[in-house]
Amino acid sequence: MPLRWAGLVLGGAAALALRVSEAEVDHVLRPVALVALALVAACVLLVTVSTLVVRRLVRGQAVGVPPELPSGAELTTSFRVPDVRKLGLLDVSLEWATPPGFSVSLVRTEGRLGERISALERGRHDLLVRRFTVEDVFGLSALSFEVSWPLTLRVTPVAAPVSASLAASRSSGDAWSHPSGRAEGDLVEMRSYAHGDSMRHVLWRTYARTRRLLVRMPERAVAPEPLNVAFLIAGEGDEPSAGVARVFLEQGLLGPDFVFAADGALKPVTRVPEAVEQIIDSVRVRADGALGLDGLANQVEAHRLGACVVFAPPIDGPWRERLVAMSRRLSVPATVVIGFDGGDETAPKPRLPQWLLREDVEASRAAALVALKSALEADGFPVRIIHRPTGRLV
Repeated sequence: MPLRWAGLVLGGAAALALRVSEAEVDHVLRPVALVALALVAACVLLVTVSTLVVRRLVRGQAVGVPPELPSGAELTTSFRVPDVRKLGLLDVSLEWATPPGFSVSLVRTEGRLGERISALERGRHDLLVRRFTVEDVFGLSALSFEVSWPLTLRVTPVAAPVSASLAASRSSGDAWSHPSGRAEGDLVEMRSYAHGDSMRHVLWRTYARTRRLLVRMPERAVAPEPLNVAFLIAGEGDEPSAGVARVFLEQGLLGPDFVFAADGALKPVTRVPEAVEQIIDSVRVRADGALGLDGLANQVEAHRLGACVVFAPPIDGPWRERLVAMSRRLSVPATVVIGFDGGDETAPKPRLPQWLLREDVEASRAAALVALKSALEADGFPVRIIHRPTGRLV
């Protein structure tokens, strides 16, 4: 049905006015009714013909979408739509019916309309359904149709610019001595000479002054050991945390001998490409965040679980209770890292203008994040909150 409600109302009112004008011989009402009917008919005809033309031209094109796309980045694909806007009476719009989670718009390029897309979340997709809508500028008539393409698309989370200093460590050697540490570092300590000590380390000036034979020895310190076991919990609004987890992996913040597992995975992995694939696939189990966390922890050596990090979503949920249950087996509580973007794509859109509610929305989101941090700290977890766009520790 090419008519919208406005077209039906205007067409019905014009037909009624035409009938009344014929009965009353009204020479003013009759031409007005004829013009209204002609406008509705012209809009229906133009929209119908243009829809058939657009449908024929777009069906013959390739999908035009690259196989890999980072979330949040804008990209103009090679897909083109005929520019029916040149007529001045028509408009065309485009959206992706499948897969969801994409922002799509049309921009002028090379005399036609190009498709600009932006992925809102990570994922893996094998089918693309585009929905086209052709309508007139008066809002009287509109037609929509869908076209499907096979697709191989992999959307990766955007990595945060996180520095190595944000990698929390269980044993840091920042100028602290430890009696059980290895003898390494500068020769800053002294002890009495013992058989077998190198003569190069003897303090001859001290011996000449005090007649005591002392030797220099290196400072005993605990060398920094980066966290090497990490888990990613999927949940509502977890895209920033997924980006932080990716940069920890790709920049080596978990150390060379790491073990990583994400929600929905069958087993932990030790290679960065496999870990990134697990991060992408974890989007499918957001409703069951941390459900498989205990099973994944069972596959990691017990002595390695003493130093681990958990990437958690910024929105509280049942996953926190499951994390607490898993942490009971740990000798030291896991460090919880939460990614934060500063925007809430999961919240329902307000009916009032955004600028009227921006301050209240930001305040409520900040309060919810603070409440989550306090709840995790009450459970005994050290918490790090990282602002993904800037990489700063909040």
